Amino acid sequence: MVHLLPLPGTEAYAQQGLGPVLDRALEEARVLDAGGVDAILLQNTGDLPPRAEERIETVAYMAAIGREMRNAVKCSLGINIMANGTASALSVAHAIGADFVRIKVYVGAVIGVGGVIQGSAHAALDFRRYIEAPQIAIAADVYDRTSAALGNLSLELACDMAARMGFADALVLTGQSVQDSLDRIRQIKVAMPRTIMLAGGGTTAENVHRFFEYGDGVIVGSTIKDTGTFPGKVDSTRLAVFMDAANQARNSIVD
Repeated sequence: MVHLLPLPGTEAYAQQGLGPVLDRALEEARVLDAGGVDAILLQNTGDLPPRAEERIETVAYMAAIGREMRNAVKCSLGINIMANGTASALSVAHAIGADFVRIKVYVGAVIGVGGVIQGSAHAALDFRRYIEAPQIAIAADVYDRTSAALGNLSLELACDMAARMGFADALVLTGQSVQDSLDRIRQIKVAMPRTIMLAGGGTTAENVHRFFEYGDGVIVGSTIKDTGTFPGKVDSTRLAVFMDAANQARNSIVD
């Protein structure tokens, strides 16, 4: 993850223009790329409280930063716009040549700080087809921990809807704890073994091997920061420790 500093127009914005946000993002992206990550996910994490609907300036800033990042790194690049950017994330990804988007509420409905957010599978597929960008993959969260699901839709049924009916290319599962995340990934991998399953958070160098026992990949942010938490700055030493552990876990499965 590259967690952006607050963008102009948001509550915590530092009133210093886009320059410091861009410089920090590019610095972290280069560290991640040199450290051997498979992909970088760019997210406007500092834009709190997240809006149910993104504003036009956010799309413009994300595209400007994303384009510079695409030119600066060789690894795959993804876009995630809070709280549930769909057409916006796909637009930015298409404009800058990114490879995938992460959509936080893909099926069903949830309630979060911005109120009720409806699933956007139809909107995502319609818009991706409209802009003729089938190459942009969709990583869909199912019951992200930053919101609460509405209704009694089971995890297994929601995942089936996202993957089989919603044509998501990968599912992102994140529980309220590490064990909860592992339990969810294990449950869905057994039920849907051919579906790509990603852990959305909670991984560290000490536990990443457990996630690779069941899942196909992890999204990592906090543990590779100099503070070990968000906010913080990507640290090359902490990243190297994490990547060594992750690669050992993957290699042991291959062997």
